[in-house]
Amino acid sequence: MSKSANETSSSGFLGGLGPSIRRYPYKGTEQFLEFIKMEQSRQKEEFEASEWVLFTNVNKQTFNRDFLNTNRMVLERCWNSYDSSQDLLLVKTTVLRAHDITAHVFAKLLIDCLRPMDLDNNLQLFRSASCIAENGSAKQPDCQYVPDSLPRARTDKWPSLVVETGFSESPCKLMSDARFWLSESNGDVQVVLTIKIGRSSPNIVLEAWELVDDKVKCQQIVSVSKGENGHLYFQGQPLIISFEKLFLRLPSIPNERDITLDEASLEQLATHVWHDQGF
Repeated sequence: MSKSANETSSSGFLGGLGPSIRRYPYKGTEQFLEFIKMEQSRQKEEFEASEWVLFTNVNKQTFNRDFLNTNRMVLERCWNSYDSSQDLLLVKTTVLRAHDITAHVFAKLLIDCLRPMDLDNNLQLFRSASCIAENGSAKQPDCQYVPDSLPRARTDKWPSLVVETGFSESPCKLMSDARFWLSESNGDVQVVLTIKIGRSSPNIVLEAWELVDDKVKCQQIVSVSKGENGHLYFQGQPLIISFEKLFLRLPSIPNERDITLDEASLEQLATHVWHDQGF
């Protein structure tokens, strides 16, 4: 079942994005905003158009000045990932409700699993707060989680669990997400959960990525889809998130156990997302 991403970060993490994501040379903030408007108009006309745009020639000084430390909220919030080794900036041009719904419902399901353990208030949720690596690369996730209590030597700079969502037409983007979090955090991020949403059919695939022997590998693949008769089909369930990897400690009482998303949980997630999509 294990599926590997490119495990090294020396060549960056955004260079392998596919041709469905358009590239533009960066030539200042005003031209940048014009390109964003142009892409937003294109996406309204083309159903299959990617919601992502990649800007080239963005060096560290430019990224820090124009995006990371800007006083313009539109610039601060629109970028998603910055690859300092290749001067690439990935931008989400449209915030789609399906993405937000997925992150919101997953958060609820996770808390529901933690409530019987009396740990539903022991986990911090941060949405898209920026995380910056030592080399200057940076990312804003869909969701990130970190326990309230950290091991003594553990920095609070990185979350323990990250959730990234995207449409199934651009799997390379989600793989690059996993690669950044697991490699650039030097192993502080324990699990990256990517959730691929079918754009043209009711299908959702969840993949759990971990760092194994210094390699970024997919450790679980779980899917749920709906047939023409309305019947739900599951594969690979349940999705299991290690208690130790989430809370950065071993379970200490019998109630504490791995987090398990079973068929009922997956159905709840899918139902909310598909309702928004009209499936």
